[in-house]
Amino acid sequence: MKGCAGEGFALRKAVRGCFSNDLGIHGIGDPFVLKTQDGSYYLYCTSAPDGFYCWRSEDLVHWTDRKMCYTRSSGSWGVDSFWAPEVVYFGGSYYMYYTARNAAGSLRIGLAISDRPDGPFLDKRNEPFFDFGYAAIDANVLIDEDGSKYLYYSRDCSENTGEDGIRRSEIYGIRLREDMLATDGEAVRLLTPEQAWELESGNPLWNEGPEMIKHGGRYYLTYSGNCFAGSAYSVGYAVAPEPLGPFVKAEENPVLTSQDRKDVSGTGHHSFTWSPDGTELWAAYHSHTFPDRPDGNRKVNIDRAGFTEKGKLYINGPLTAFQPMPSGAGTVNVTGKFSAETAGRDAGFLVDGCISVYGNDEGMEQEIPAAEGSVTVILTASEPVELNRIAVFPGQAGFGAISSLKIVLDNELSSKEYVICDEDTVPLILDFPIHLAKRIEVLFSLREGEMSIGLSEIMLIREEG
Repeated sequence: MKGCAGEGFALRKAVRGCFSNDLGIHGIGDPFVLKTQDGSYYLYCTSAPDGFYCWRSEDLVHWTDRKMCYTRSSGSWGVDSFWAPEVVYFGGSYYMYYTARNAAGSLRIGLAISDRPDGPFLDKRNEPFFDFGYAAIDANVLIDEDGSKYLYYSRDCSENTGEDGIRRSEIYGIRLREDMLATDGEAVRLLTPEQAWELESGNPLWNEGPEMIKHGGRYYLTYSGNCFAGSAYSVGYAVAPEPLGPFVKAEENPVLTSQDRKDVSGTGHHSFTWSPDGTELWAAYHSHTFPDRPDGNRKVNIDRAGFTEKGKLYINGPLTAFQPMPSGAGTVNVTGKFSAETAGRDAGFLVDGCISVYGNDEGMEQEIPAAEGSVTVILTASEPVELNRIAVFPGQAGFGAISSLKIVLDNELSSKEYVICDEDTVPLILDFPIHLAKRIEVLFSLREGEMSIGLSEIMLIREEG
């Protein structure tokens, strides 16, 4: 059994096993991440005037092997505006659904196929995947548990003007044929801009970038609202009992937004994937490369996501400070093995994966009263768990009320006090000697005059190897 070396072990800021949300891929848009059968990842983006680049990764963070995976061929139906590629694996092949503009100047969705995730992808036929007589962009495919297949897309505002004179991008859905080579039936309008946060761009209005994810037997249609080139570009979601609706938008929308922050802007057009060990849901999205000058130059970001016990979707971002690597990428997130309590009361919100970034919905953040100037959180597992890292996510007030913290492992081994300083950012990630622990106490000391602290999450990590 591994243990800490003596009393008073040090807590040190973690450097290894962490990453910054700016992954170094700029000048792109609309990132889509595919996790392949062998566990590797491929990233596809709006990235070239005549096609698409892709990147490869083993851990969701470090991307290499940039190559052109689809190139417009001479005489192709698609002329320019190559946008939003998404790739689906089916029947031993990789199906890329993408957006391009035809010779008449209208946007359409195309289909290209490859036997490799990095291409080359070749058009199945030299014509759009479907043509309903209007501009369509941003394709997303769902292969349901029963094998049925559905395509979601945005009817683009460039050719969709209402009787009120407002141009709107609206999200539609349609069944796909079993072989995924054609649509099957009539398209159904699923979402239109109507919530207050979606109306900030004025005319036109946007619901675009659909991404479907299924959880608990329900269908979550996630999407982006407002203009992609503005700071208000954000992500919301709607829920339905069936893949083609009816969908009801969530009251807590948007679930990913930059709001009035100056360090990030225009968070949207996302996709979902799973961590290397399959235990964490992640959202990949783009934000403006230059937040003070939002435009079409965007970069790739990723943040953890998930669902609350009540079935509400959350995305823990945008987090611009360092955060723990995806679970299975050199470290393992063991938080789920622990329950939490404080002052004799259940504190499950501290170990549920849901981090308070902008709001206090679902009890993701709580104010915990102090006793004699301190707060103690007790984390307990049913059996000993090996770990050596803790990440503390305070509430929206940050670390302002906290002067220091220390940890006690199994009532015996106690750390030296870690003093919070002005340079500490959210989250605070601390390392300690690896230990097999069943009970962990985290002791927070408050600054003079403070009566409580806001806490959102305590993440427990084990370094692999």
